[in-house]
Amino acid sequence: MTFHKCLPFLALSCIALLFGSCAGENKSATGSNSGAVVGDAGSVNTAGFLQTDYQPLTKWLDERFEVDYKHMTPQLIFDQVPLNDIFYETKNLPASAPPFNFASSGVSRRELLKRIANHWNLKMSLSADASGTPTAVKVEG
Repeated sequence: MTFHKCLPFLALSCIALLFGSCAGENKSATGSNSGAVVGDAGSVNTAGFLQTDYQPLTKWLDERFEVDYKHMTPQLIFDQVPLNDIFYETKNLPASAPPFNFASSGVSRRELLKRIANHWNLKMSLSADASGTPTAVKVEG
């Protein structure tokens, strides 16, 4: 093949690369165009977050899962697997908050709840019965 015959092929390749790199969404440094984290975008510090001496809950919080959340609202997120196994006491959740988008192949419930709290600026704590056994996660907006 001569240079003269390769020129159209080279031009089409360059155009395809140029348009292909521009076709994606405009994502921010945090992962998506909505400001929500997508993927394993760094670790999250969970030290002291929802700490308890109650071993069944600690084990539940630290169990790891694969998740793929898209367009989650504060009203929907706590009904999703793997978070929906326990009771949440919610109060003043933001009504028109940006959606939470997150995907990970190995995240603990504790890390996931911390990311959710950070994303929507929520306060999370444990409520307990008279014997000190945790009964729910309190979520306040």
